[in-house]
Amino acid sequence: MTISSDEERKAREQFETHTDNVDGERVGYASRKGRRKVEGFGGKPPSRIQSLWRDINLMIGLASDYSRGNYTQIPWNVLAAVTGAILYFVSPVDVVPDFIPVIGYVDDALVIKLALEIARPDLEAYAEWKSA
Repeated sequence: MTISSDEERKAREQFETHTDNVDGERVGYASRKGRRKVEGFGGKPPSRIQSLWRDINLMIGLASDYSRGNYTQIPWNVLAAVTGAILYFVSPVDVVPDFIPVIGYVDDALVIKLALEIARPDLEAYAEWKSA
């Protein structure tokens, strides 16, 4: 199941708004809220985002390590995209509400993928740093 082109446009716009408004405080906020949401799934993510679960957790970890000053080798635009995606993911007000069966996380998956287009190499570098 997919979302309409209008819903996709709105999700992109919300993601861009979140990304444009990122500052250090919002990075920390996103990491805390993202961790709570992920933990709320009890290790069983919704099927629509299951294939992105590793990436979602990496994004949240990156935001957390950045906000604590543990990992700062990340370009600001990449950090902003990651933070914007997390903020969209945790928002109770997104294009397709998460509680709607079957399609609830389709827009979240879209936004995570948009962030990954920007952040993939830096996210993988972070994963290597984290595992070292």
